[in-house]
Amino acid sequence: MLRTILLSTLLGISLASSAQTIYRITNVTITEKDQVTQGQDAMAEIRGAEGTDRVIIHAGNGVELRSKVKVSTQNVKRSSVKSSAVNAIFEIDLKLDGQKDNRRVEKIYYMDQERKSHFKEKFVFKNGNQVRVVTVEFDGSLE
Repeated sequence: MLRTILLSTLLGISLASSAQTIYRITNVTITEKDQVTQGQDAMAEIRGAEGTDRVIIHAGNGVELRSKVKVSTQNVKRSSVKSSAVNAIFEIDLKLDGQKDNRRVEKIYYMDQERKSHFKEKFVFKNGNQVRVVTVEFDGSLE
């Protein structure tokens, strides 16, 4: 009897602690002039409801694209709309032939709003009188 209670308690604790938030990154494209490169789909796994994770979206040909995802929730006693909000902060880092640039995008999802977004960021790299413009696009969904 005691063993059954102990096992069921441990099972319940392990199931509760293994809950995680997943952020899926899909449809990744990296565009420079007329050259379009497809990136790989990635998945950021965050233990529990809040936290951070960093993933590599694309690496190769002198281009490295990384993203850091930070998910947090609100706890506001005055507003049920704000209290149900989920904040997702994305740091998009692009490294091109040794030069680095980054963007920070914050999305707030309220109540029953679909937790999907489309990201399109433009990075400009200057080397003397040469200017390279790289556009990064991807879709993200919070699960």
